[in-house]
Amino acid sequence: MRSSRLFGLLTAAAMMTVAGMAATAQIVPHRAAYTLSLGSAKPSSGIAAIEGGMYIDWQEVCDGWTISQRMRFSLVDGDGESIDNDISFSSWESKDGLAYRFTVRTVRAGEVTEELRGRAKLEGRGLGGKAEFTEPPGEVMELPAGTLFPTEHTIVLIDKAVAGERLLSRLVFDGASLDGALEVNAVIGPKQASEAPAAPHIDAIAGRPYWRVRMAFFKPAESNGEPEYETSTGMLDNGVGRDFLFEYGDFSIKAKLDRLEAAAKPRC
Repeated sequence: MRSSRLFGLLTAAAMMTVAGMAATAQIVPHRAAYTLSLGSAKPSSGIAAIEGGMYIDWQEVCDGWTISQRMRFSLVDGDGESIDNDISFSSWESKDGLAYRFTVRTVRAGEVTEELRGRAKLEGRGLGGKAEFTEPPGEVMELPAGTLFPTEHTIVLIDKAVAGERLLSRLVFDGASLDGALEVNAVIGPKQASEAPAAPHIDAIAGRPYWRVRMAFFKPAESNGEPEYETSTGMLDNGVGRDFLFEYGDFSIKAKLDRLEAAAKPRC
């Protein structure tokens, strides 16, 4: 399992409104905590259980949006042996959607197994650009025309859902792997109503309408084959993810919302 891809376009689950865009999505800055568990697993996966948590901290800053995400979990095999995993991801995206910075760090069984760090820039809206990594040093990749960074992609996704559209396909770069921009094909379900949460640790911002969204992630050259992975979420109209399901072919991981609180906007 390529653990850095566990994040995938998880950033598509909660994003801020980008100033200056023709977007209508109004996303709330927030902090959320989820319990991770095994969804399903084929015998060939060797996975008997998954135990852990996922944490998301989305903040608006004066010049952009910052995201901090962390997944800490244990993979348990059929003999009861477990391997601890700790994956952290952080990013900053400018409010015009053209500049992006990212950091990924994966620790497995107490050893760092992957580190990615760098920045990316688009030449203009709808234009291509370039991603440059400082870790690994010297890694450079071209971003095709039409590439989006995660914030803008999420805003477009919510706006399409609000407009009643059911399909969206875009190239998205998040820096979580060396695969470059991935083609993200989203299927948006019908709008559904949420009840106000009764749980004491879940903010009232969870009581918003939502759509069940399923996304498949492909390398552009392989968009007619099997996806790298798939994910689905109950996406509220304010960007909060009610839940997540990450699917990796022979196993899947469920994420259940346990804690949610709104964060304050900055005074700029």
